[in-house]
Amino acid sequence: MNITNGNKSRKLKEIFSSVDDLFIIFGILLNGASAIVSLFEGHLIAGLILIVCEIALIVAYILKII
Repeated sequence: MNITNGNKSRKLKEIFSSVDDLFIIFGILLNGASAIVSLFEGHLIAGLILIVCEIALIVAYILKII
């Protein structure tokens, strides 16, 4: 059982060494910052759309890790 779980999980070094993983993390951070700025500036609809995109990016990244 340890062998199958060990094969599925990835170490942090492996996750952050991949270029596409770094771009996904960078996109999540930028999207989150954009959502916060949009909500503070009073752009409610744009902020909500960005929050939905942020959640979609996070879910896609979690599914990619698994």
